[in-house]
Amino acid sequence: MHVQSSTFAIGPTTLLGVQIGKEIRRRRLAAGLTIEALAERSGVVPHHISNLERGKIPDPHVSTIIALAKGLGRVAPGELIGTIKDLSPRALEAARLFESVPGEVQEGVLQVLRATTRRRR
Repeated sequence: MHVQSSTFAIGPTTLLGVQIGKEIRRRRLAAGLTIEALAERSGVVPHHISNLERGKIPDPHVSTIIALAKGLGRVAPGELIGTIKDLSPRALEAARLFESVPGEVQEGVLQVLRATTRRRR
């Protein structure tokens, strides 16, 4: 079984993917597993694990997270997803609102945020 994607993604985009990827890498290394070993145990292809760990997968799919949690052993999928607990309530609200609007609105919001941050530097 090779899990690479599913029709159910869990957003918020990018930040969640980076957070989950870091947590998967941390737990994989703590367990003494290589990417290939985790791939064998989870059924997730190695390049997908690598991309996920490097934050290159903006919306990790639930099926992938579940498979990797099983492959890591004694890890509940929620423990991997729970890494967003460090976000403030305002950041979580912003992420939920962001995900609820169409893509073209999201792009406009991102442009405003990028312009605002550039001005503050």
